[in-house]
Amino acid sequence: MNAPVTDRAPWTLANRRMVAKMLGELCYEQALSAELIGPDRYRVPAGPHRYEFSARLTIWDWLFVEPESVTRDGHPADDAARLLIDIATEADIPPTTLGNLLAETANTLLADMRLLRARDGLTADAMAALPDEHQQALLDGHPKAIANKGRLGWGIDEFDRYAPESRQPVRLRWLAVRRELTVIGEPTDRDWSTLLRDSLGDDETLYRAREAAGVDPASYLLLPVHPWQWQRHIQSHYATELARGEIIDLGVHGDAYLPQISLRTLANANRRDAPHLKLPLTVLNTSCYRGIPGQFTTTGPGLSAWMNTICRGDTTLARRGVAVMQEVAGIHVPHRHHADIDGTPYRYRELLGATWRQSPWSLCAGDERPMLMAALFQTDADGRSIGAALIDASGLGAEDWLARLFDAVVVPLYHLLSRYGIGLVAHGQNIVIAVANAVPRRVLLKDFQGDLRLVDGEFPERSSLPPASAEVLTRLPAHYLIHDLLTGHFVTVLRFLSAQLHAERVIDEADFYRVLARVLRDYQHAHPDLRSRFETFDLFRARIERVCINRVRFRVGYDDSAERPVPIVGGLLDNPLALAERAPLEAAS
Repeated sequence: MNAPVTDRAPWTLANRRMVAKMLGELCYEQALSAELIGPDRYRVPAGPHRYEFSARLTIWDWLFVEPESVTRDGHPADDAARLLIDIATEADIPPTTLGNLLAETANTLLADMRLLRARDGLTADAMAALPDEHQQALLDGHPKAIANKGRLGWGIDEFDRYAPESRQPVRLRWLAVRRELTVIGEPTDRDWSTLLRDSLGDDETLYRAREAAGVDPASYLLLPVHPWQWQRHIQSHYATELARGEIIDLGVHGDAYLPQISLRTLANANRRDAPHLKLPLTVLNTSCYRGIPGQFTTTGPGLSAWMNTICRGDTTLARRGVAVMQEVAGIHVPHRHHADIDGTPYRYRELLGATWRQSPWSLCAGDERPMLMAALFQTDADGRSIGAALIDASGLGAEDWLARLFDAVVVPLYHLLSRYGIGLVAHGQNIVIAVANAVPRRVLLKDFQGDLRLVDGEFPERSSLPPASAEVLTRLPAHYLIHDLLTGHFVTVLRFLSAQLHAERVIDEADFYRVLARVLRDYQHAHPDLRSRFETFDLFRARIERVCINRVRFRVGYDDSAERPVPIVGGLLDNPLALAERAPLEAAS
């Protein structure tokens, strides 16, 4: 059990870091305006108050703010909620939205304080050596979202029991659901009984409970449900089905699972190679409720199998060892009433279901281990990052190490876009790197439900895409899809990694992007047949748009909606890759 807030030091530190993050991100999104008042010293007006701080203006036109330097009217700024109140007029935050944002901020600060305690005494080297499923419990989370652990709907008991930073294994409840109530994504490489054994381990009690309840295996499917979702939503929303015996509660069974950083993804705590489970949690976290959209359930296994075939059969991808964490099966149970309402809040359409996905460990060779890319810019108490620790441990120079990272991750993402017109929202929690001897070797792709989109138009190379997947996938013009790489990966991941490594004096930020530019140009030179596609998907154009996620929350508020919120596009900024090419490095041989 975690104690309530009784220690002032970590609470104050969490607030100071949050204040610095808010100032940096909201100035980047142009919700606030910072005035340069001295060398690397800035001022932000906030109603009658003034926030001043030291910061470095990065290559992204983003202020990398020093938390300890921030003052409010000359006094240390250690109250993140007060900052939001102060800037409400400047940032155009309505009062009702502000109230809910304060609730999200309070929850995020609580989680941040616990993370500080959990990392206490752990160096970056020690964190870098941890297995992925334990390392994830120590990560700060999405750096772009100012309240990235809002978890509205949870109280202190849920934080203690189900939050990843609490590191508490969770055992799942199992339901028997009549087949005709379900939408099914059939297993692609195994039958249901094998999949269940993979999920349950040696525990046979579920089958005995099914027999004791008189459940006909031919008429019912077995479905895991998160214990919080069961007690908070399923018993009430599916009361009709439970009363009629169409859904039967069979109790808690099987292996324990560790909550991962995304909350709804659970890793088997006993067997690393066992499939991960992705279960709906109707909790508002970051930008949306963390349900699972049912429209992808039937197509998920086929789509990920197709992606796997693409990655294995494409010479460029296969040479780099690109692998897919396949969604091997899925079940969705539509709500009988909400399914009939056009425009019902989307959270009521995503209440009950499950997705089984391959574990990253099952795809790693003997000398490899998986690691989220978000881990690379996680720091210890001394400000040293896991990325810097890996570079030191590898024995490589920073430029060589980064070139391998970019060739393993960015080149495959760009190739999928250019060759196949496939855009992946490749943020730090979607991208897994297989690391060997502290060196990034290859990328493991995942999360295609809603995070894989197609470029509108004809791409003969993707003609084998299953028709069912083609029908549900979003299609967008090329100038929109390029942002899945520019914003989803460059802004959301590389922006923070380059700034952190610069701060640690591992590599100058401009050199970071020169290495990236060189790797991408080498790839382009090796594929002259894609020249016209490279012109369509121009990563080197001089100016790119800012995509703003925090301003979306300010604008849409917290009211229910039928669709998930979409980002706002702000003003233009200079493209770091274009800036890098003004003084490029020597091309690789």
